[in-house]
Amino acid sequence: MSVKVVVSCSVLYAVLDVAVVTVLYTHGSQLSVFKEDVLNFDIRQSVLDLWGAVLLRAPLLLGACIGVSWNREAGPSRVAKLTVLIVFICLIIINYTLAKMLMLTELQPLTHQPWLLSMICWTCASSVGVVLLWSLLGSNSLSSSGGGGRSEDTENLVEAAGEVEQEVPCDRKKEGKQEKEKTSSGATLGRLLSYCRKDSGLLSVAVLFLLISAVCEVFIPYYYGEAIDSIVVHQSMEYLAKPVITLLALSLASSLAMGVRGGVFTLTFARLNFWLRNHLFRTLMRQEIAFFDENHTGDIISRLSSDTTQVSDLISQNVNIFLRSSIKGAGDFIFMCGMSWKLSLVTIMGFPLIALVSKLYGEFYKKLTKEVQTTLAEANKVAEETISAMKTVRSFANECGEADSYYTKLLAMYQLNRKQALAYACYMWSSSISELALEVAILYYGGHLVISGQMTSGALISFFIYVLELGECLENIASVYTGLMQGVGAAEKVFEYLDREPKHPSAGTEAPETCTGLVEFKDITFAYTTRPETDILKGLSFTLRPGEVTALVGPSGSGKSSCVNLLENFYLPQQGQVLLDGKPVHTYQHDYLHSKVALVGQEPVLFARTVEENITYGLTDTPIESVVQAATNANAHNFITALPNGYDTSVGEKGTQLSGGQKQRVAIARALIRNPRVLILDEATSALDTESEHIVQQALSNIMQEHTVLVIAHRLSTVEKADNIIVIDKGHVAEQGSHSQLMASGGLYCKLVQRQILGIETEAEVLNPSEKLGWKPDGGRQRRRQISSGGSESECNLNY
Repeated sequence: MSVKVVVSCSVLYAVLDVAVVTVLYTHGSQLSVFKEDVLNFDIRQSVLDLWGAVLLRAPLLLGACIGVSWNREAGPSRVAKLTVLIVFICLIIINYTLAKMLMLTELQPLTHQPWLLSMICWTCASSVGVVLLWSLLGSNSLSSSGGGGRSEDTENLVEAAGEVEQEVPCDRKKEGKQEKEKTSSGATLGRLLSYCRKDSGLLSVAVLFLLISAVCEVFIPYYYGEAIDSIVVHQSMEYLAKPVITLLALSLASSLAMGVRGGVFTLTFARLNFWLRNHLFRTLMRQEIAFFDENHTGDIISRLSSDTTQVSDLISQNVNIFLRSSIKGAGDFIFMCGMSWKLSLVTIMGFPLIALVSKLYGEFYKKLTKEVQTTLAEANKVAEETISAMKTVRSFANECGEADSYYTKLLAMYQLNRKQALAYACYMWSSSISELALEVAILYYGGHLVISGQMTSGALISFFIYVLELGECLENIASVYTGLMQGVGAAEKVFEYLDREPKHPSAGTEAPETCTGLVEFKDITFAYTTRPETDILKGLSFTLRPGEVTALVGPSGSGKSSCVNLLENFYLPQQGQVLLDGKPVHTYQHDYLHSKVALVGQEPVLFARTVEENITYGLTDTPIESVVQAATNANAHNFITALPNGYDTSVGEKGTQLSGGQKQRVAIARALIRNPRVLILDEATSALDTESEHIVQQALSNIMQEHTVLVIAHRLSTVEKADNIIVIDKGHVAEQGSHSQLMASGGLYCKLVQRQILGIETEAEVLNPSEKLGWKPDGGRQRRRQISSGGSESECNLNY
C-alpha cells in the first residue's frame, strides 16, 4: 500500500470521526447542547467529555499523516516508535468511555437513548481504528516504498542533514530484524510442540485431567457464595450442608486430577528433552569439518546441554500453567458475567493495560535472555579452553590471566542479569498496582450494587473470589508468556544448528568391492573457509601409487596437512579433484572411504575409554586376536599388557594416562587394525624413541608393500627411505624424486637439508663439541659431505 493511500485514508477517517461524534452528540441538529453542557456540565449526565475525546484522537492521527507526508524516509519509523504510547492513550479513552457508560446506566437504561449508546460504541470502535491506522502509517512497507515521492523542500532538508539520512537504513534494518523475530516466535513455539507428536496419547491424558481440575476449581467460588448466603440469608444448617459437601467433593476431585496432570506433563516434556538432544547431536555429527573450525567447542556444548535443558524445562512448566490458567480463567469469567455484567465490565477494563505491560516486558525479557545466553556461551568457551589446556596455562603461569578473562565474561553476564532483575521488579510493580486498583474499583462498585439491591452479599463475595482467581490466572499467563519467550530465545539458537544443512555432505554412494589404493591429486586449488582469501594449495598435482611410500616435505604452511585433509574428504577443493582409483573421494560412501584410508596424526586423539575400545574405535564385533595383532605390529602390545588392566585399562581424558609415545602407538594400532589400502602417517613416529621408532617402522615396512603410504615427516631417516619424495613450497610441487635424485639436483630439497646440517654444525661449534659432545671440529662438514653425496644421517631433523 502506497503512502498517499494510507495518508488519505487516515485524513478522511479523522474527519469522519469528528463528524460522526458531533452528529451523535447533537442528536443530528441540536447545536445548543454545546452551550448547555459547557455552562452546566455534570459528569454523571453529560457526554461532552466523550465528544472532547475526538479532539484528542483526530489531531494525533493528522499529526502522524503530516509527519509521514513530510518525511517519507524517516517518518514511518518515527511514527512506529510512538505506537505503544498511542495504544496506551486509546486504551485510556476506551476505559473512560466504559466507565461513563456505567454512570449513565444508573440513571436509565441506555436502550431508551439509542443515540447515546451509538456514541459510546463509536468512541470505542474509533479508538481501535486510530490504533490500526497508526500502525499502518508506521509500517516498514511505507518507508521502503516512499523513497521516490519526496517534495523539493524535503529533498533540500535531507541534503542538509545527510548524516541523519545515512542512519535511517540502519534503523529500518534493525526494525525489520525485530519484526522478523516477533513473527518467528510463534513458529518456533509451534515447532517445539511438534516434537511432542509422538507423545500425543500422553498429552491427551494430561489435557483431560487438566480440564477436570480446572472445571472443578471454577465451581468452588460459586459454592462459597452459596454457603455464605446459607449462613447470612437463610441462617440454616440444612441449606449450609449441601454447598459444603459439594465443595469437599470438588476439592478432592481437583487435587487428584492436578497430580495426574502434573506428572504426565513432566514425563512428556522429559521425553521432549530426550528427543531434542538426540536430534541435535545427530545433526552435529553430520556437519562438515569446516563447521567445527568456525564454531567454538564451548558454543556447541552450550547449545547441546544448557540450551536444550532450558527449552524443555521452560516449555514443560509454562505450557502446563498456560493451559490450566486459560481454561480456569475462561470459566471464571463466564461465572462473573452470569453474576453481574456491570462488575464484569469493570473487571475487563483493566485487561488491555495489563496485557500491554506484559507484552512490552516479554519482548524486552526475550532480548535480554538471548544476550545472557550468548554471554554465558562465551564464558563457557573461556572455561572449556582453559581447563582443556591446563598444562599450557600452568607452564606459562597465566592462571590469573585466565581467571580475569573468565571474570570479565561473568561480569558482563551479571550486568545483563541486573537488567533482568530491574525489568522484573518494574513489571511486578506495575502489575501489582494495576491489580490493586482493579480490585478496589470492583469492591467499591460491587458494594454499591449490593446496597442498591442489584446483587446479594454472597454473590459479591463469590464474584470477588473469582476476580482474585482471575487475577492469578492473568498473572500466571503473563509470567508464562515471558517464560515461553525465554524458552523460545534458547530454542531459536538450538534450531539454528538443527536447520543447518552440511555445505559438504560427507557421504557418497560408491562402494566398490576392490580398492587398489591409487591416489591422484589433479590441479588442486584449495583455501579454508575461515580464510577464503588465502589459497593454501595452488594448482597442485601428484600421484600416490600402490606399494610405494611417498613422502611430503616442505616448509611449514606449504600445504602438507591440507593434502591430508583433502584426501580424508574433510574439505572440498575449490578447483580440481582428489581421486581414489579414478573416482573423486567425495563420491565414496563415508564408511567405505574411511575403512580404506586410515590416518595416524602427529598428535593422536584418544577417547576416555579402554585401550581396546580406542583401538577398535568405529568397528563392531572385532575379535581380541585382531586387536592384539594390530597392537603387536605397532609395538604397543608389551606396554599395554604391563598396564594394570591390560587392554581394559582406561586411557583417561584425551589419553592423559599414557605417554606421548604410547598414545602414538595406540593410534597406529587403531589404523592398522582396519587393514587400509591407503595409510597416512602424519609425523606418526615423532614421539617415539629411536628404538621404538625402528621397531614400528619395521612393522610398517612389512605391510607397506601392499599399501599406498603417504608420509609427512621431518626426520631424514624416514624421508630418505621413501620411494618418492614430493617437495611442496607455497602450495606448488617444487620438485619430486628419490632422496639421491633430489640431492644430486641441488634444488630446494638439497638446500633445506644443507641448511639443517649447517645449523647443527654451528650449534656444535658453539657448544665446544670436543668437550661436551665428543664431536670433532669437522664432524658437521663430514656429515654434510656424506649427505650431499647421497649418504644417510639418521639424526638429521628436517623440521621445516
